[in-house]
Amino acid sequence: MTRIVVILVLVSNFAFGQTTKKLSQPEKDFETFWTAFKDNYAFFKLKNVNWDSTYKKYRPVVSKITKENELVSILGQMVEPLKDGHITISKGGEILYKSKKPSQFRQEFKGIEKQFWQTVDTTLIKNSFQKPVGVGPIFKNEHLYYFSKSEQVGYIRIARCFADPESLFDDPKEIEDTKLMLRLFDSLLNQVSNTNALIIDLRANGGGHGGLELASRFVIKKTLTHYKAIKKKGNYESFSPLEPQYISPNNGTTYLKQVIILTNDKTASSAEDFTISLYKQNNVATVGTNTSGMLSDMFGVELSNKISFTLSNQAYFSINKEILEDKGVPVNFQIINTKQDIENKQDPLIIKAIDTINKKNGN
Repeated sequence: MTRIVVILVLVSNFAFGQTTKKLSQPEKDFETFWTAFKDNYAFFKLKNVNWDSTYKKYRPVVSKITKENELVSILGQMVEPLKDGHITISKGGEILYKSKKPSQFRQEFKGIEKQFWQTVDTTLIKNSFQKPVGVGPIFKNEHLYYFSKSEQVGYIRIARCFADPESLFDDPKEIEDTKLMLRLFDSLLNQVSNTNALIIDLRANGGGHGGLELASRFVIKKTLTHYKAIKKKGNYESFSPLEPQYISPNNGTTYLKQVIILTNDKTASSAEDFTISLYKQNNVATVGTNTSGMLSDMFGVELSNKISFTLSNQAYFSINKEILEDKGVPVNFQIINTKQDIENKQDPLIIKAIDTINKKNGN
């Protein structure tokens, strides 16, 4: 779930001897930023970043004459080595900085995403599926869902895990947005209730909210899905005890037949919540590449002048207690999309999903 919890950090004494009474506002904001990461960021060791050294490098360049845009640039440079897509710096509703996590899929299909999804549609149609149709609100020229079916198999692409982008920064709006997502999703599941199997496409779904609720539609019984720990104030490796996470079946609409989930390294955050909740279910198989490995909620902190930032403060672990950050949720059948797929006019993940369904059904 990409939920942002914003707090105000009050810092009076810092690790390197500074106090707020002696500091200008830019210096106070720098100290708040650095201290919030020190106390709450979960992955310095995993990312091989020495945060104390970062302080020593950047603290001297911040002073009372540092302008707001200069400070944002400095803060961005500090966290860039973390390559964590949940790190953002914002002012009001404007994103001033967002850390970018490396992605093979993004690099491979940058600028030709439309052609890629046309290839997916073509592959479905060639295999006796209806032409996919968009369902739900549009954001950045994409519907929330894309729906198709053949005589025996359904297909739903979940393009993102939110209907209205404003819901990402507003708790009451998030609740209503999730209700809308689920209502539309349940209507699609009702349309495939008579099929033998369902393909859920989560490729390039960057998250949002509602992943767990969506996943509950495919759960047969209450299941242990993973463990979670939260970074605590102290040293860089201070965490809460591992807390087991479970998912239970939805009380209403469900689909308990065979499910194939398609993922890649741009399947992130709440879309990973969906995947991690289901990938061990007996009725589910996963095809593609590991998810992004960007699973934490977004922990938020406020600075001055309506500037705020977010970071990852949660560590997710598999049921075998292996950390999943950067590794992502694994797949049963590993296949990578490349530009060649567009030239071939065939999506190998769709083909593998159909083959897997046919084998299980004895076709």
